Amino acid sequence: MSSDPCEVFVDNQPDLDHLMADAMRAPWDAVDTEFERIRTFFPRLCLIQIATPQWTVCIDPLANINLSGVGALLASAEPIKIFHAARQDIEVLQHTLGILPGTLFDTQIAAALAGFGEQVGYARLVKEICDVELSKAYTRTAWCRRPLNDDEIRYALDDAHYLGELYQHLTNLLQQRGRVAWATEDFTFLACADVIEAGSASAVKRILRACSSFDRESQSVANALALWREEAAQRLDRPREWLLALDAIVEIARSRPQSLTQLEQLPGVESGTVKRRGQAILDVVERAHREAVNYIPLQKPGRVDPAIKALGNRMWSCLRTLCTEADLPTASVARRDDIRRLASGERDLPLLKGWRRQFAGEALLEISTQTDE
Repeated sequence: MSSDPCEVFVDNQPDLDHLMADAMRAPWDAVDTEFERIRTFFPRLCLIQIATPQWTVCIDPLANINLSGVGALLASAEPIKIFHAARQDIEVLQHTLGILPGTLFDTQIAAALAGFGEQVGYARLVKEICDVELSKAYTRTAWCRRPLNDDEIRYALDDAHYLGELYQHLTNLLQQRGRVAWATEDFTFLACADVIEAGSASAVKRILRACSSFDRESQSVANALALWREEAAQRLDRPREWLLALDAIVEIARSRPQSLTQLEQLPGVESGTVKRRGQAILDVVERAHREAVNYIPLQKPGRVDPAIKALGNRMWSCLRTLCTEADLPTASVARRDDIRRLASGERDLPLLKGWRRQFAGEALLEISTQTDE
């Protein structure tokens, strides 16, 4: 296929259908997306870049074309779909096309397991593996603007063009290190993840952590406001903070206002918010206060038990040693918070499942057993 950007920008149905049929027969498909998320809750898909061993194209989802063939390709078990740092791509594809990728290979995850370090960027991998210096000139492009110029299209094409070469190189390294099964386990988990739901759960937890020192009633209000904000943000497709800022939720939960006047006097609560959503917020506060008797609050943060802290430090030291010897980023195995939870007695952790349990989890549990004795 021609390398002229004007001829690889796909915005008509016949070309798209032909390409998707060809991509289904390829040994692998490399995928990237460009999206905007400035005034919306959900990312707005602006471009889909797809590459095979024979061609690389930009598909225009803003054109009057049916993307069902793209969805069918990406959701299919074969061929394998190659992404770099796939989580955000998965989110926008899940929202726009209603699909999760089939068999997936994430070059960022693979690179960490292959010795390139934590969260290595695509440009660095392309430089180290392909010996190509990628341009950084269009990182701030407004991808939903039309028309895009040739240089912008060429920049977007590059984001998918080298993924196949990275895939082949990293697969060889994983095979040499005996870590193909590790990578496959992580890819499978990522491909099945409901990223939108996980993002909402994380936003709610962030608010609850900010209010963990509050009493039961205020925590109940914080939880109810967080859930209300998520539902409203998704329904209206507006950023969470546009509806109600985190700091404002904390102040409302702390004070539990009973009138619009009291609500408007709270720090961080804008008058426009009170005008548009004030009564709805008060209704949530009143309901959450009434139902607080059934709410199970988070434990107030307190001083960590010295024995648990010491155990966590020993576990962390052990993990760092294991990872250094194996040329693995510690974050690929567990975060410091995971170790604290393990030391505190929690057992439902990714660290104690799959390859992570074999690599480090059993050894860390043994430290805990030795301490108990």
